Amino acid sequence: MRAKSHGADVIVTEINPTRAIEAVMDGFRVMPMAEAARIGDIFITVTGDKSVLASEHFERMKDGAVMCNSGHFNVEIDIPALERLSSGKKIARPFVDEYAMKDGRRLYLLGEGRLINFGCRGGPPGRG
Repeated sequence: MRAKSHGADVIVTEINPTRAIEAVMDGFRVMPMAEAARIGDIFITVTGDKSVLASEHFERMKDGAVMCNSGHFNVEIDIPALERLSSGKKIARPFVDEYAMKDGRRLYLLGEGRLINFGCRGGPPGRG
């Protein structure tokens, strides 16, 4: 809701039909991740589930796509798959890893895929 209020075109990928309908009724577009991966610029996982972003999504993402996790631990983004698909990795800046994909695209992972609010800020609000 916050990103939408700032003018972002937010797409929700939701597998639960009830929650998908709620997202539509809140004014969001809802689509499968495979479709959203082709058009998104920033991907934020908040599910707590494993491999929400996986190899089939990395293969479809645009050059310059940014990924981060705000869900649970660092299992939502399949980092081993991202590393297998890339030809190299470098630190672009603090808390930003740049993965060079074999086709020349660059994908960016924030905070090593860990909880973004903890890994890159120093802890919960009021502590960093």
